Formats: sequence, C-alpha cells, structure tokens
Amino acid sequence: MKTRRPGTVSRDEWLSFCHGRFARGQDLPQAKLLDLDVVQIRSAMRQRENLRKHIKEHLSNEALAVKHGVHVRTIEKISTYESWGHIV
Repeated sequence: MKTRRPGTVSRDEWLSFCHGRFARGQDLPQAKLLDLDVVQIRSAMRQRENLRKHIKEHLSNEALAVKHGVHVRTIEKISTYESWGHIV
C-alpha cells in the first residue's frame, strides 16, 4: 500500500467530501435533461442492444440460411427478388 503525504486524502475520501457540495446532473442550471430522461435513454440503449442481438441471432441472412438449410446467397437472392420473384 502506498503511503500518502500528510494532509492528502484518498480518492474515495475526496469523492465523499465533494458529494453534495457541487451541483451535478439536473441540479446544474444549464442542464437540459432530468434524471428520469437519463434513465429512459439508458433503457432505450439496452433495448436497442437486445434487438440487435435478436436480429443477428434469428433474423440475419446467415441465421435464416442456417434455419432453412440453404446458402446465404440464396437468402440474399430471395430478398432482392432475383429468385422466387413470383412469390409476393
């Protein structure tokens, strides 16, 4: 463990000292967001990541090709109506 010079404090001690002394987040006069807005933004970001994961695992061309036992290019041709164009 490092020894500190006399009169210095650790980071945790400094943060606990500062907490409550300085305005943060929605308490700042120039803040445009509320705490609830930040919670909603982070929740939306988690939902977006979950959707990306679901799409990659279940709805990507590769996943559809594996599911149906065909090559990825077959799925690409179907999606662009290069093949099976008579089916809507």
